[in-house]
Amino acid sequence: MASFRLIVLAFLFFNAVGCASIPFKQIDYVAIGNLSPLRLCQEFKASLAQELNVVNSIVFQYKWRSFSALGYTHLDLTDGSFQVSCMNPVGIKLFELTGNRKEIDSNFVLKELLQKGDLPKVVGEDIRRIYFDMLPGPDAQIERQKYKMIFTQPLGTGTLEYVFGGSQHRLTEKHYYEKKRKLWSVYYYEYLASKNGLYPSGLILKHHRFGYKLIIRLKEVLSI
Repeated sequence: MASFRLIVLAFLFFNAVGCASIPFKQIDYVAIGNLSPLRLCQEFKASLAQELNVVNSIVFQYKWRSFSALGYTHLDLTDGSFQVSCMNPVGIKLFELTGNRKEIDSNFVLKELLQKGDLPKVVGEDIRRIYFDMLPGPDAQIERQKYKMIFTQPLGTGTLEYVFGGSQHRLTEKHYYEKKRKLWSVYYYEYLASKNGLYPSGLILKHHRFGYKLIIRLKEVLSI
């Protein structure tokens, strides 16, 4: 519950505005046919950008309230590291953090946010959920549907589910369950090609347990 209180306090700290709508195109699902699961994963892995510098607009939603921010993210999926900084619409830097699959370090946090709990840890965990582990493991169970291919595998004390579909058979959804309860989901929209590979330009994270949502939209891919 500490994380839930932290999220609520963070929303109250920022200037709240009306709820934002989802600004992405709906995914056009087509029949999977006889596509091999191994081929699907291999082609998707080969197409993904492994290192990116991006600027995103971010909308945080909680119930009927939302606030916007601008974020810079550097991702290196080869070594599992990331760097994130975020500022509000008037240019005030909110926080900057670095992390990897095991730890998160706060390089800067606005002093007002230090009173709200470990906000960088919450942000870092969401970054991991969104950008890391975008491919199922070789031992994942496979469910083939007409328009989707679903991979399921253990993760920690729960289960992680990958949903592939669309005209290019890419990752469109990721869901995490514990005791058959869905705790969080990530939705991937509008993949774009950069010089380093594909990148989802539209992202939505829903934290079902705490009831908040992040809507992330690509503004610019920076050179590395």
